[in-house]
Amino acid sequence: MPTAYFGPESGVGVAVRHVTASPASSGQGGLQIGVIGLGVGTVAAYGRTGDHVRFYEINPDDIRIARDTQCFTFLSDSLAQVDVIPGDGRLSLERELADHDPDNFDVLVLDAFSGDAIPVHLLTLEAFETYQRHLKMPSGILAIHITNTYLDLRPVVFAAARKLGLSAVFVHSTGDGRVTNPTDWMLVSSPNNPLNTGPSKSASGQDDGDVFRLKTIDPWTDDYSNLIHIIRP
Repeated sequence: MPTAYFGPESGVGVAVRHVTASPASSGQGGLQIGVIGLGVGTVAAYGRTGDHVRFYEINPDDIRIARDTQCFTFLSDSLAQVDVIPGDGRLSLERELADHDPDNFDVLVLDAFSGDAIPVHLLTLEAFETYQRHLKMPSGILAIHITNTYLDLRPVVFAAARKLGLSAVFVHSTGDGRVTNPTDWMLVSSPNNPLNTGPSKSASGQDDGDVFRLKTIDPWTDDYSNLIHIIRP
């Protein structure tokens, strides 16, 4: 079962639930799920028979620990086909596009922003353009884990989504206090995605109007970013 920041009511849980129920995913084989940031492989718990979960992980120690069944079994217990691509996630995705091999992800998860030092290159407009090209459209969802003690990353995600003509929904879940934690996510998708209709907003447990009341900032790019603008008060 998915634990910690990845429970069924978290953003990734909402995203998987929506694409599983989407007519666009029916009759098309299993789900294609991509994850930048392996951690201990928790997202693999969402994999079902016939699904494919692909992780991108830059830290070889993370890969070693996640595969060590004496420590964690999310990878080994998953019903899906699971593979792990070593190296920087964005660079790996760009190489796949250069090889004319987009992944056509139903859900692409970014899980690299909860620490003190965030990888800014994963939040730039150029990075989002890469993610968009790897998503199955219009049903695909980019799920971004933005739980962070010091930084409010919502304006950054919203700015990139708006620039690319995409919609963004904020999902906060409180956790159950036992195996899942309070967590914040942003779900980015095509405006035509059912996720952006009334029923889906209530399903996420959050009115995303708060996102649109946030201060407006310029999208981050590979040449520009400003952490001062998003420091929590």
